[in-house]
Amino acid sequence: MKRNVRHAARAVLVVLMLACGLLSCRSIPLRELAITDIDNAEQALQQAQTAEAHVYMPEKYLEARMLLRRARSSMRTEEYSKSREFARRSREVVLQAMQQIPGEQQRVKDLAMRLLFSANEAWDSYAQGIEKEYASDELIEIRQLLDGAQEDLNTQRYMDGLKKVQKAHAKITSLPEAIERGRIVRLEQEKKRQQAQKTGAEIIAEANRTAEIIIKAANRQREQLLAETAELAAYARRVEFERMFPSTYKVKSGETLLDIARRHEIFNDKFMWPLLYKANRDQIRDPMVVFPDQTLTVPRDITYEDIIEARKMAEAPPPYDPPATAYTPAVYQRYMQILPPDPLMPEEAEQPAQESEPWLEP
Repeated sequence: MKRNVRHAARAVLVVLMLACGLLSCRSIPLRELAITDIDNAEQALQQAQTAEAHVYMPEKYLEARMLLRRARSSMRTEEYSKSREFARRSREVVLQAMQQIPGEQQRVKDLAMRLLFSANEAWDSYAQGIEKEYASDELIEIRQLLDGAQEDLNTQRYMDGLKKVQKAHAKITSLPEAIERGRIVRLEQEKKRQQAQKTGAEIIAEANRTAEIIIKAANRQREQLLAETAELAAYARRVEFERMFPSTYKVKSGETLLDIARRHEIFNDKFMWPLLYKANRDQIRDPMVVFPDQTLTVPRDITYEDIIEARKMAEAPPPYDPPATAYTPAVYQRYMQILPPDPLMPEEAEQPAQESEPWLEP
């Protein structure tokens, strides 16, 4: 019995050793194949760089580099199958780019040649005209760019040539502005020369006229700045008005329309409660009864007559002109001629205001 057990153990051990040997023999050539694929992909990428794939086919060149980087990463984690797949894909992308490079080079070359021809014609027209004296420096710079582009095209550096031609075209487009600036400078120089020949009285008179023009321009600019400042200030007041005096109010427990109207951010006047009642008739049946969490509309677009009518309805004592509070500027200007604003502020914002709130004109 013991002899049979020993034989069985030996058989299992032999099977395990053979299995391990087969696995190791299988992984070693797979790793070598992955190394070979990575080497091939690297060589292909180097050839693509030599052929300027990064210039003419930048997207595919970057894709191939990314795949090669992933192949190396998989190699470090011993994922040899993935490493081989990434390396092969990298090489395939490189081969595709290499096939498309000649066509892209020809396209860039043709475009550069067309632009160079039109740029040379434009340069000749400017260089032979009377405008050349107003933009001589710009014309020299453009000529250098065009000559450099021609040299690049002759040496098959098509992309460099195209960039120089495009830069020259941009400068040619801005030549009219440069010529106009040069003409203005020339006119100013001529004007200074003529002014130097004038008598002292003429110079003073000319200076006075110039000063008058400058002062008028400065005054116009000052008025414009004041108007803009006033507009910004009015906008700031409107924003502050909307923040301090909301157009809606949520009823708190125990409050009545009188309590709400008395609040400084609403009307600051308990006798104005009829305005709240009229604006919220759709949800208020009895003006003496409101419920917590009701959202009431606070009317802001009211007239002087609305104020007088509301105070009479609330049986306020005469005069019916209210103290200064948060109404529209038109209403404010009419009743402020009778009663000036009370500058006192309420001690606590959460308590109903007993005194009037200073007017904040939006």
